[in-house]
Amino acid sequence: MKKLFFALVALLCLTACSPNRQVPKGTRDVPFEIAHGYFFRNGQPLPSDAKITSEDTFRQLFGMAAVMGKDGMPTVIDFSKQFVIALVMPVTDTLTEIEPQSLRQEDGALVYTYEVHMGDKQTWSMQPVSIIVVDNQYVQLPLRLVSLMGL
Repeated sequence: MKKLFFALVALLCLTACSPNRQVPKGTRDVPFEIAHGYFFRNGQPLPSDAKITSEDTFRQLFGMAAVMGKDGMPTVIDFSKQFVIALVMPVTDTLTEIEPQSLRQEDGALVYTYEVHMGDKQTWSMQPVSIIVVDNQYVQLPLRLVSLMGL
């Protein structure tokens, strides 16, 4: 009986300590796929708009980087049915990763939340890139980016 009581108290404490996140009315998750196997082309200016809706623009900015092994081919993107949200950071010698957190339709806008994780200094440079693929049914919505800084 004591074990059951302590388990209930522990569950109650965990529930009380968890953040109370209420989702505003009219908000819904938007499905997306993380694209792999692309790199930002040298010499291209950083995109002024993260939303890329044409294959020509995408190919000007990004190249394919196939690797050996299972899932080594770049993600297939069909621009007749999809668009991408591409985040590109400046070249850095600090290990940096952009991790998608959520994509939501909220107040008539597409809200993309991502987290930037920064690690140790490296002996080489990199250009952090994150690309997600989204269905064209959301292409007309204005895009709002929300950046979270990770550890």
